[in-house]
Amino acid sequence: MLPRKRSAMLLSFVVAMVIHQTEQYGSGAPSGACIDQTPRHESIPAQSSTPPYIILTSTAQVRQGDTLQVTVGSPAGAPLPIGGFILQARQIQNPDVIVGKFVGVPDTTMTHVTTCSNPNDTVTHSSPEDKPAMTFQWQAPTDFLGGIEFRATVAQSYATFWKNVESPLVEVVTPDTVTSAPAAAAPATTRATQPPPVIMESKPKQEAAPLDVVYQGCADTKLCFGVPQNCVTKGDCKAVLAVFVSGDRYTFELQAVGNPKYVAAGLSTDNKMGDDSAMECVRNDNGRVSLFTSWTYSKVDPYVSRSDSPQEIVQLQESSVIDGKLYCKFRRDVVSVVQGKTFDLANSMYNLMVVAGSEMKDANRVGFHDLAYEATGTPMSLATVGTAAASSKLLLKLHGSFMLLAWLGTASLGILLARYFRQTWVGKQLGGKDIWFAYHRIFMVLTWLLTVVGFILILIEVGGWSTTGDNPHAITGIVTVIMCFIQPIGAYFRPHPGTKTRPIFNWAHWLLGNSAHILGIVTIFFAVYLQKAELPSWSVYILAAFVAFHVIMHLVLTLTVCVSDGRISNGRINAFPMKDMLGQTRQATQVDRSTDAPFSRFRRLLLGVYTPVVLIFAIAMVCLVALAPITEVYDTIMGA
Repeated sequence: MLPRKRSAMLLSFVVAMVIHQTEQYGSGAPSGACIDQTPRHESIPAQSSTPPYIILTSTAQVRQGDTLQVTVGSPAGAPLPIGGFILQARQIQNPDVIVGKFVGVPDTTMTHVTTCSNPNDTVTHSSPEDKPAMTFQWQAPTDFLGGIEFRATVAQSYATFWKNVESPLVEVVTPDTVTSAPAAAAPATTRATQPPPVIMESKPKQEAAPLDVVYQGCADTKLCFGVPQNCVTKGDCKAVLAVFVSGDRYTFELQAVGNPKYVAAGLSTDNKMGDDSAMECVRNDNGRVSLFTSWTYSKVDPYVSRSDSPQEIVQLQESSVIDGKLYCKFRRDVVSVVQGKTFDLANSMYNLMVVAGSEMKDANRVGFHDLAYEATGTPMSLATVGTAAASSKLLLKLHGSFMLLAWLGTASLGILLARYFRQTWVGKQLGGKDIWFAYHRIFMVLTWLLTVVGFILILIEVGGWSTTGDNPHAITGIVTVIMCFIQPIGAYFRPHPGTKTRPIFNWAHWLLGNSAHILGIVTIFFAVYLQKAELPSWSVYILAAFVAFHVIMHLVLTLTVCVSDGRISNGRINAFPMKDMLGQTRQATQVDRSTDAPFSRFRRLLLGVYTPVVLIFAIAMVCLVALAPITEVYDTIMGA
């Protein structure tokens, strides 16, 4: 009897194994695998290594109702057969939702279409045979817009399978969208005989590509606002917000380019950041997009807080990350209360803000808006149709212009006159003062006035002290203003020539003035990288050329003074350009002050060259500030 019992047990084990194999290879994935795509192989876990299989699609975009080809196989150079599989299209934002349907399989003896959530939304294996790379026809739904990815579980054998084999992101777009993404090559295997995916036929090149979906309707059905100004009609905004109102439904769309980490919009009672209700679309590390709301604080850490804003007042509808463009579409409740303030979209008017940034501050806070920032000039109803106008940048442009004229122009000329022209135009006076001193004082007073007025203008523009992310422009700027403000006060109380404290004043005045000048120019360099300035990056080269010219002229004038004032005694020079800094009692030699110094004519010639060139540099930078942004004009001229 014992041998018979052992034979029966062995037969039962064999039958069980056959049942397991039949469930996987004979009829395809079981119905229980529809959602999690996990084979019911008792306690056998999925492989944790990188899957040796890939999924490729024929296009990166597909129009609603159109088909694309989806290929499952192994990468070229590493052919592996496929034992079993389950393949579906999933929404990016809601990965548990299966979309679309399969309308064609390469071989009905090895694969077949089945139903999980909707008819024909899943394809799986039909036979236990090893299969090569396979290409399927998938049809996009007509009632969905947004990002999808194809996800599969692929088994090499009963005990060896990989979950979450994913395709690159595919965007389902409207029927009138031009799609021209290149076809992806099918993975190579030893038995691959499938034809390569077909490229979707695009419209003729001479036809202008239609605007992105976020811009469609900005002229007649939406309220749109973008950065920089006048970008909405051209469809090339760095960041753009669109609001569509239908009855009591308020739908928002946000898009930013340049591979941003986030794009956000704010509802505000003014055009300044702070005390605003913000809505953030954030790109996660896995390529998906999440929607959050936040409350902003004015110049007070943490500046932006999600925990202080209810998250249920917004509902994400669509999202995608395609070619560096972050897009999301969501609805917001008509009435919501954030931080005790009621936001009534139907009956109140708001300034709109749109911002974008390349990084997060931490897991729960967006970082500085280094890619785009703009606010509308006046509050407006969200039901308005058309393009909203940005707030005026007049004060910002005046601030930049005044600072450029001060530190590239008048300060440079005033310092040059004081250092190299003390013994030029001897005997001639202006207003009872030596020519060099009179003009030095005029230029430095202009520098002081331009700097103080420019500082007041920027305080009015930003509403007080404001930092600029990681850019130290604000810090170096305030230090420059303080030194500039102190300098004329010290000059007013300067000691008389010949006193013991005169050399101390001379050195202190020289050090403070030159430090302010250098730091002012450094601050201007930092301003080029400010998002608000909207200056082209090549502005740095103009500034660098100015610095090079300024240094060369100082070197030439220094050598000229050394030659004209130098006296050779015991092989040493007893005079040097800054000898006057020591005061009269400590000069090594006495210099004749009754006539112009040698080479004065040459110095005046250099001054005649230096003055217009420096003014040209200053005016060129002022023009860039006044006309900013001019990147598009420059690209057109250069044939970019």
